[in-house]
Amino acid sequence: MNARPIILLLALFMAPAYAAEAPSVLVQTASLKQQTLTDSVSGYGVVSPDTGSLQSVSLPRAGQILALRVSAGQVVKKGAPLLEFGTGTDAALMYQQALTAVRFASSEVARVTQLVSQQLATQSQLAAVKKTQADAEATLQAQQKIGAGKTVQTVTAPFDGVVVALQAAQGDRLAAGAPLLQLARAGGQRVLLGVEPEDAMRVRPGMAVRVASVFAGNRAVTGRVAQVFGMVNPQTQFVDVLVTLPGGGLLANTRVHADIDVGQSSVWVVPRSAVLRDAQGEYLFQVQAGKAKRINVKTGLEQHGVVAVQGSGLLQAPVVSLGNYELQDGMAVRERAQKSIQRGAKQ
Repeated sequence: MNARPIILLLALFMAPAYAAEAPSVLVQTASLKQQTLTDSVSGYGVVSPDTGSLQSVSLPRAGQILALRVSAGQVVKKGAPLLEFGTGTDAALMYQQALTAVRFASSEVARVTQLVSQQLATQSQLAAVKKTQADAEATLQAQQKIGAGKTVQTVTAPFDGVVVALQAAQGDRLAAGAPLLQLARAGGQRVLLGVEPEDAMRVRPGMAVRVASVFAGNRAVTGRVAQVFGMVNPQTQFVDVLVTLPGGGLLANTRVHADIDVGQSSVWVVPRSAVLRDAQGEYLFQVQAGKAKRINVKTGLEQHGVVAVQGSGLLQAPVVSLGNYELQDGMAVRERAQKSIQRGAKQ
């Protein structure tokens, strides 16, 4: 019997079985979605009090610090004692001289007034001693205004705030107007961020900024760009961007990371795991009619596990998010349930 017909018969019988066993890959897919992503520029800096909230505490007379009641960094309430200040001997002497001059001038006015009534002095003489009295009283009031009449004065906080710096020590003798300490009003803060020069060109005053501690990223506050400097800082090699934090919320000198919102765009997004790369560039697979179709794409913004993609061949079809490393263009696939892309980006 000729064996050739038998072989052909067996081949025809087995062909459907081979076709049924064509290779396929089990994959997980996600929907291709359009989503609004916020483009941001990052920078690092240090929190400091807003310069508009700083106030230097000083006294308009010479004297000595008898006792300090606070230390740098201490939080104080309005009216809390800051230090004890003793008036200097020279200032005290000037006050006593002014007081004596007023008493003498007052007695002279009384004496000349009596002489005028007896027609022993003229009105011009009375006017002269009254002027002397007025000058003496004005000098005394000036001395009282600067506190020269107080032997010891307790200096208190003019508002709620933080002691930024102590500029004198206990026992120091100071000239009139010498700074004693510096206070920062509670609330107002600022951050001087360092931003990459190529990114700084995209930043404009008024843009919203999210500021968080580099050690506790879950504690964040919101601020605004106040100023973008026009040169590279020679020390840091970054461009300085000044951000104001009107509500404060972070400790002074905290090192922070900041994201500046420079724009929003509506884009197509896929899970980050869906995008692959080879010698031809970036690509992904979409499922069409049960088969994997390779789509070349370009990626953009990436946030919260999704990445923006664009490509002329994108289809309204599921995107392979897991199992794509085993795929080739045109390969049969078996889909798991689709995984929705979480809309974690800012809307």
